[in-house]
This record gives sequence, structure tokens and C-alpha cells, in this order.
Amino acid sequence: MEKMRLPEIDKLNKRLEFFQKITDDKDEFDSLSNHLKRKHEKKMSTVLPVTPTLRWTEYKGQALLAVNSGELIIRVALFEAFLKDIHRQALIAKPQLLSLCKPNRPIPLKDIFHGGYEQFKFVEIDRQVREADRLTTKEKVKFFRQRLKLPWYDKLDLERNHVKRIEELINLRHKLVHSEPNAYITDNDVKDARKLFKEVPENCVWTGTKVYSDFFSIV
Repeated sequence: MEKMRLPEIDKLNKRLEFFQKITDDKDEFDSLSNHLKRKHEKKMSTVLPVTPTLRWTEYKGQALLAVNSGELIIRVALFEAFLKDIHRQALIAKPQLLSLCKPNRPIPLKDIFHGGYEQFKFVEIDRQVREADRLTTKEKVKFFRQRLKLPWYDKLDLERNHVKRIEELINLRHKLVHSEPNAYITDNDVKDARKLFKEVPENCVWTGTKVYSDFFSIV
């Protein structure tokens, strides 16, 4: 409510500046200034009242928006971390998947034998996980379904609908972090993030217990 008063306050200040320029008599200007200020306060108390209750409601709303923004940023970060962990575990379970990404990429023999095969394997796993993390949301969905055999949702129609919303939420996070830190994040945005960013990892892990049974489990 106080922010909504700012344009009216600006108008009052401009009027006072104008009268000050055209009035030579200081007493006359002071009298006119007091009159205009009283008139302004009376108008504001009627049209845009500011009471302790209203002020608290406004500040609480602003604080809630900041909380929503913070929660969305954290939930996107956790979601992306879960996807990387799931991808890494799938590659550990089936190292043959490593050969499907850039199969003709030349690798020096020293990289393979210098630290032993196991060390080379985990270095390559980390490299491929980092590369996949740079994919767009739609590319990740396709990658998980086709390459890892870990679909985000069983039904394609359901997956398409939910992925569209997931993409919107991730783009909102990018906007908050990179361009618009005061972007409006609604309660529904946070509610959807809580639901979707929990469902996808759960679905992938559940499928993983069947596809890679020795490396995934539900606790």
C-alpha cells in the first residue's frame, strides 16, 4: 500500500516545487504547503490507507515472495543433483553405456592404463555426467528414456505435459538467478516444484530397481 502512494507523493512534491518557484512570499508558500500536505494526507488515508494491519500484510506478502524464490532455486538445484546421481549410478551399473557417447572419440592409452581401468572408468563417468547436465530439459528427458532406459514418466502423454511445466519452473529459476531476482514466484509454482521435482527422481529410481536391480534400491 505504501508503494502505491508513491505516484501521489511525487505529484504533491512537483506541485510544491512549482508554487515555490512562482511565490516570493515565504509565509504564503508555507501556508499553501501545509494546506496541500493536509489535503494530501486526508486523501491518502481515505483512498490508500496504511494501518499496522495492512502494513504487516504487505510486508508479509513481500517476505513470502522471497521465501518462494529461495525455495524454487533450492528445489531446482536438488532436482538437477538427483538426476546427475541417477545418471552416474546407471553408468556404474552398465559401463557399456559409456561407449554410446562419442564412440569414435580417440583416447590415449596412457589415460586408460596410467591409473588403472577403474580410475579411468570413473573419470569417464564423471565427464559424461557433466556433459549430460548441460542438455536442455527436453533433451534430458529423451536421454533418460532412450539411452538410460529410465523414463521420467511411464506414459508419454503424461511425460510431455509434466515436462512442459518442469521446463517452465527451471526457466523461472534461471530468470531469478541470472536476470530478474525480483521475478514473481507464486505459491502454485512452489507447489508444482515440490510435486514434480520429487516425482521424477522417484520414478527413475523405481525403474532403476528393475533395469539395474543390483545398483538401485528403494529404502
